[in-house]
Amino acid sequence: MLKYILKRIFLVFFVVIGVTIVTFSTMHFAPGDPAEVIAVARYGDDLTQEQIDWVRVTEGFDSPVYIQYLKWIKHVSRLDLGRSLVTSHDILEEITIRLPATFKLAVSSLVISLCIAIPAGIISAVRKNTIIDHLCMSAALLGVSIPNFWLGLLLIWLFSLTLHLFPSYGYGGCEHLVLPAITLGTSMAAITTRLTRSSMLDVLNQEYIVTAKAKGLDEKTIILRHALKNAMLPVITFAGLQLGFLLGGAVIVETIFAWPGIGKLLVDSIYARDFAMVQGCVLFIAVLFAFTNLIVDITYAFLDPRIRYEKT
Repeated sequence: MLKYILKRIFLVFFVVIGVTIVTFSTMHFAPGDPAEVIAVARYGDDLTQEQIDWVRVTEGFDSPVYIQYLKWIKHVSRLDLGRSLVTSHDILEEITIRLPATFKLAVSSLVISLCIAIPAGIISAVRKNTIIDHLCMSAALLGVSIPNFWLGLLLIWLFSLTLHLFPSYGYGGCEHLVLPAITLGTSMAAITTRLTRSSMLDVLNQEYIVTAKAKGLDEKTIILRHALKNAMLPVITFAGLQLGFLLGGAVIVETIFAWPGIGKLLVDSIYARDFAMVQGCVLFIAVLFAFTNLIVDITYAFLDPRIRYEKT
């Protein structure tokens, strides 16, 4: 088991290195002069060539690209992502301030998704090809097909503007969390329901389930004690990946509901042309997703020893 964990950590290290290269390259080789972009963010549109040249020298853009990357990665290794070009605040500090809001939204959305998807998927599998199965799968197809931005606007219109039950934007108590969490959780629940049903059907056709039925065990015992544990393995993996995506910042939903998370910070930085903040947010999101996947892999190895890639 230790060998498997060390191997996964080793692979994540190379993933993180690749992420830093892609993040640096995307921002520095994008169309336009990075020095001019930063100068516009600092001084406005009325620029002189001297101001642009000053930014180019002070930010190190006059050095070769590989030197710029090595300097940047040296700062990143010390958890120094630089400062915002607009507010001059520390980038990592800005991100960590926004992280609790994103974490709260992510966990709430995941809980809503699993509370809907797991019962619906199990019932759909047990009652295969019945009206209940068709209704669950139709609802799942509808959930997958509805875009998050459209569902979010629909919920705002219905529950905020019409019924006046929940606020339409902002960050505060539980009432502010309901609509964005439902928007994200519903779309994830649709996919998870289909996965749960598929996994449950596969397990119910295994020989040990047939043996349990032959012994005369009741359906409830077979499902809860024998089938459910193995059927949940791919669901747990998918849920972990979804959590990584959500922690990275659900950009669309956070923007619609003005939720002050990492996704909203990223969008605001793009509009403000905050070169350094965009780079820091992208790197933070990618690294967070990579380490979330690592935790999922290790958890899955504990639950199912068959996937430990060790030579015997």
